[in-house]
Amino acid sequence: QAKNIGKVVVEMPQASEPSSIQPEASYLITGGLGALGLELAQWMVKQGAQHLVLSGRRAPSENAQKVIGNLETAGASVSVLLGDISCQEDVAKTLEAISTSLPPLKGVIHAAGVLDDGVLQQMSWQQFTKVMAPKVQGTWYLHQFTKDLPLDFFVCFSSIASLFGSPGQGNYAAANGFMDALAHYRRGLGLPGLSINWGAWGSAGMAARLDSLNQNRLESSGMIAIEPERGMQALDSLLSDSSSQVVVLPINWSKFVHQLPGGHGQKIPFLEALISTEPSLTKKSAFREQLESVPVSERQELLTNQIRSLIAKTLGWTDTQKIGMRQPLFDLGLDSLMAVELKNRLESSLETSLSSTLLFDYPTVEALVEYLASDVISLEFYSDLDETENVEQEEIDNASRFQEMSEEEMAKLLAKKIESLGGNKS
Repeated sequence: QAKNIGKVVVEMPQASEPSSIQPEASYLITGGLGALGLELAQWMVKQGAQHLVLSGRRAPSENAQKVIGNLETAGASVSVLLGDISCQEDVAKTLEAISTSLPPLKGVIHAAGVLDDGVLQQMSWQQFTKVMAPKVQGTWYLHQFTKDLPLDFFVCFSSIASLFGSPGQGNYAAANGFMDALAHYRRGLGLPGLSINWGAWGSAGMAARLDSLNQNRLESSGMIAIEPERGMQALDSLLSDSSSQVVVLPINWSKFVHQLPGGHGQKIPFLEALISTEPSLTKKSAFREQLESVPVSERQELLTNQIRSLIAKTLGWTDTQKIGMRQPLFDLGLDSLMAVELKNRLESSLETSLSSTLLFDYPTVEALVEYLASDVISLEFYSDLDETENVEQEEIDNASRFQEMSEEEMAKLLAKKIESLGGNKS
């Protein structure tokens, strides 16, 4: 018979886990001689690591040597092992060196990576292999050579690109997607595995090397740069986490959704809840509302000015008057990646989907305006061309009517016309 014994608080027993970072263990950081790798090394030493292995393809720079010197002054032993992480032989040598001369390896952070951007249709296979090598072959070799070791963590530094995509980075998205999948695979084998889909790092990592134009693009996309201190705080909490994949992404969702193709993000199920909880996201764009509200005779000029403004913004210009109506946009400095960005801006502004080859098919402002006004935007437009066509059509109609009139009808029409002009006054 059941008895009511009142409120019971059940606490699940938890194994006392040792600290993720142990002073008597070794830790491998690939890409360890880059800006982000050095940030990781400094953070790990602060957490108590005393034996670090920094892997990279090139000899340490002057700055890297300075950071390594500071770490050694703080009491850490730092080994620099050069090699190509995508080369099986180099990875084997690195792991062998650790096993023969250093304390047991207890953790791997795979932060190596390269970029080689381009529009997917124009991307060469060499661009694919270059970007995928460190993240596909490199990650797989690290897995193969450490799968029998009692690691505490195996962390892959992936990117948000594998989840949301990134213009001009199809190869990079695919490469990071492999990292994500391998982390799940390792978990399925009972091995530690974590893939972190990072946003853009602020003063470290590949995004920090972008020029001002691309930095502005990143900001306009809604993504907020991750400062190293905040990133390390996130990493600290994730090292002992049981997840296979985690996103770390400071972001302004409103901005991000509006810069997506189509401008609303309905095609990404994950974003549907965000859209529904922010009514402003479902409203028409300010330009679309303006376009609908102005007189028909003003719409073409308004559309032309908007296109020029978006082109200038994409190019990083402030003067829209430098953009001629019939000047090829690619002659102004627009490249294939900018063409994708401009297409996305137009989609958001006009609230419609456009072809990925839009700027190649209509490469001038004049061609764009004519195409968008006649074939895309479901609004009535009025232009000088329309007026000319109307006049020509009226002349054709009159000529046909005159041909069908008798001489008497012609005489009456002529007399009426003269009378309307005041020709019968004496």
